[in-house]
Amino acid sequence: MPIDTSMTADTLDDHQVQPLLDALTGLTGITIPIRKKTMVLFRLRKRFAELQHPSIAEYLTTVHKDRREQQLFINLLTTNETSFFRTGRVWDFFRREWLPQYYSEHGSTLLKAWSAAASTGEEACSIAISCLEFQQQQPNFRFQILATDIDTKVLAQAESGLFRDVTVHRLQQSQPELVKRYFMPAAHGFYQAQEAIRRSIRFASHNLISSARPFMPQDIVFLRNVLIYFRDEEKMKIVNGIAEFMQPGSLLVLGESESLAGADTPFTFLKPQIYRRNMA
Repeated sequence: MPIDTSMTADTLDDHQVQPLLDALTGLTGITIPIRKKTMVLFRLRKRFAELQHPSIAEYLTTVHKDRREQQLFINLLTTNETSFFRTGRVWDFFRREWLPQYYSEHGSTLLKAWSAAASTGEEACSIAISCLEFQQQQPNFRFQILATDIDTKVLAQAESGLFRDVTVHRLQQSQPELVKRYFMPAAHGFYQAQEAIRRSIRFASHNLISSARPFMPQDIVFLRNVLIYFRDEEKMKIVNGIAEFMQPGSLLVLGESESLAGADTPFTFLKPQIYRRNMA
């Protein structure tokens, strides 16, 4: 049944929309419940109009045959919500406890940090700012940040180093000195991150479910507010896959609503949202 610009979730049965959700799960592991079909149809409506209103079956045939369309489909349906220094206690621990401890144990060894669902880059930027601030105290400290996401559109925005003024203004309310040091006003309602931040971050497209291991072992991984979008089986596949990228004793940071309690994983609870990779 074609989707046209007059159609709403009320005129499409659940079973007509479900193949779209199943296709997303098959490609990414991400599960969107059928109760959110209004959101799904809204996000896809413009693309269906551009393609002259194919049926859902016809569209999914294109998605599975055309890698560009497949990526666009993923980009349209994945959620990207982030902010600078989200959940203050996580960043207090990272800046005040973990970085000093890491440096005391490893000295000038390159710290490798991974933002595993980087979205538009606020988290990776927060890691970079924290490390640059610490570097002011310890000039021999070295670090490198890897930022990945399955959504290539938001990843390109992150790589540009441009952030919407509303996002930066929220940071300015709590930490104005950081905005003054690390951001410059840019055109069209954006701020530009300083070159020191942009040099410290490497960006790459990455599918947490299906991608092979392309990276060197990491010392800390931020996998925040990601697992909530996956079924239990996929969650464990992701967590165990992430573990293969991590040094023994390294840290995994999860989101506010996420936990590994009761799960069979190579991690030990350290404090809320923070887990330590078990020693081999």
